[in-house]
Amino acid sequence: MSEPILIRPDMLAIVNQPYGRQISYPITESDIRKWALAVHHPESPPAHYLDPRAAETGTLTAPPEFNPFAWGAARTEHTGKEIPLDPARRNLGAMEHLLGVVPPDLPHALNGGISTAYSGVPMRPGDVITAESVIAGYTAKQGRLGPMLLTETATTWTNQRDETVKVHRMTLIRY
Repeated sequence: MSEPILIRPDMLAIVNQPYGRQISYPITESDIRKWALAVHHPESPPAHYLDPRAAETGTLTAPPEFNPFAWGAARTEHTGKEIPLDPARRNLGAMEHLLGVVPPDLPHALNGGISTAYSGVPMRPGDVITAESVIAGYTAKQGRLGPMLLTETATTWTNQRDETVKVHRMTLIRY
């Protein structure tokens, strides 16, 4: 029996093409303070998150792990190329269908790891964050249970000045 071809040319053609975009509501001082209180609970957050002068002086910034999408996105966009997909397969991380490509026929999926690289550009009150997701690459491997497809996705967060805030990467293992 021949080894299945996991990485097809049509899949390689969609690498680094955006498949989804979210735009946040403008970040508010209150959002930052509530996030800091929740993250540091039961301890108190650092004083600058609670100091009303921080917002007035422009020194109030969100903690790096702040998520402006935690309460929903102001707008969500897709490529418009989406093809129908069996609902049972949506849970397998099949994002290829959002770019008009049939996902690989692999019945199982699991998280292979997550990393986030922060650029040093802080999120501030008034910022509107755009998160754009791409399939960053594919790797095929042979595992103990058979052929495996590692799919790396990257979501880049930028502010309204087009400055990169962070890049979130995830590896999805399908087998």
